[in-house]
Amino acid sequence: MKAIIITPCLKSKIKDAVAIEQGDFVICADTSFVKAKKENIKIDLIIGDFDTGSPVPFPEGVDVIKFPIEKDDTDTMLAIKEAARRGYSQIAVVGGLSGRLDHTYANIQSLAYGVKNGLDIRISDGDNEAFIMIPGRLHLPNKKGFSLSVFSYGENVNGLSLDGVKYPVQGASITSFFPLGISNSIISKEAEISFSEGLLLIILSKLN
Repeated sequence: MKAIIITPCLKSKIKDAVAIEQGDFVICADTSFVKAKKENIKIDLIIGDFDTGSPVPFPEGVDVIKFPIEKDDTDTMLAIKEAARRGYSQIAVVGGLSGRLDHTYANIQSLAYGVKNGLDIRISDGDNEAFIMIPGRLHLPNKKGFSLSVFSYGENVNGLSLDGVKYPVQGASITSFFPLGISNSIISKEAEISFSEGLLLIILSKLN
């Protein structure tokens, strides 16, 4: 079971961006519950500051947690913290990548917060998927029609190796000062990604 956090900024259908399974705990950040209702998704919790107001009444029987507008956490971060507080270590954030640039970057930082606190957390809007990896080894399945990009989230990623991709590397170092890892592609059944130091931001983006 995982927690699914739906954000208001989502152009595609929710069900196109994430697979919702029985037993998953669905949290709607701010007004995203309107879209969830339209797709007949069972909502377990609504959370946010509702600074733009609620366009429709909240669904009956669903818990709502309201926060003041003046706060340190974004609505998405509030939802992540609440999911972790309830014991969910696997979290799928839906949307939040195609709206305001500052909000998008805040959501990427939320991934870093999750990783730092031991969460398995990813964000997806159907066209893009992003997550942050700590040092180690990962086998990433080939997602047909998507590019693979890797970036240093921090100053340096050292000992980086990429196999099963169009542009393989062995024992490389990449920095946050040059986008060397952009627009690769997986050409095998899966890519193998490993590195020894740093934090690696991994992004899969749908090709036009």
